[in-house]
Amino acid sequence: MISIIVPTFNEEEVIYEFLYRIKKLKLKNAEIIIVDDSFDSTSEIAKKAIKKLKLNGKVIKRVGKIGKGSAIRDGLKIAKRKYIVIIDADLQYPVEKIPKIVEKLKYCDIVVTKRLRKDKFYRKLFGYIFRIFVFFLFGLEFDTQSGMKAFKREVKEKIEFYSNYWAWDVEFLYKAKKQKFKICSYPIVFSEREKGKSKIKLSSFIKILIEILKIKFLKYENQKFA
Repeated sequence: MISIIVPTFNEEEVIYEFLYRIKKLKLKNAEIIIVDDSFDSTSEIAKKAIKKLKLNGKVIKRVGKIGKGSAIRDGLKIAKRKYIVIIDADLQYPVEKIPKIVEKLKYCDIVVTKRLRKDKFYRKLFGYIFRIFVFFLFGLEFDTQSGMKAFKREVKEKIEFYSNYWAWDVEFLYKAKKQKFKICSYPIVFSEREKGKSKIKLSSFIKILIEILKIKFLKYENQKFA
């Protein structure tokens, strides 16, 4: 019933616990698709965990850090279930909320989680600036960069996005809005990372801003973003 797509980058410290929490949900007929760009042992640990926990899962190992948008696109190519969930593996997002988010798809085509968390000042500032940009350029009032989303299979079949990096969410949601898909927001408590470090840095925010300007003004429709 559910395809869970997990883009990973150097998550060897948390990937087993993440998959264990998925296992505890006892999701009927679910498939897990891990798309890994890591330089560490994430993919090896994930394969062993899938086997040990007897999960219906597969690991797509890619060479080099190709990008989150690209990873999700590769995962969507093989996702087969009625509902699709995208979630980061770093344990910031509550795996236990997956059933609730999927249940909300009875009333919406896409569910975007809204993060509720105390953040450091600079992250709040960049987040605020980014949300202003996104609202001004695209009219999107959602927490577009939240790493936990869900949508129906028909959305996947009708929406194509070409951004390879962090701004894939903006492109995806912008195109979904233009096609009149119903998008809902679902508030969650966004936790601190249990292990490891955030992948988002100042340079990442700048790169995202450049990407969304390309999405809006260059209107790439049939080519990948450089």
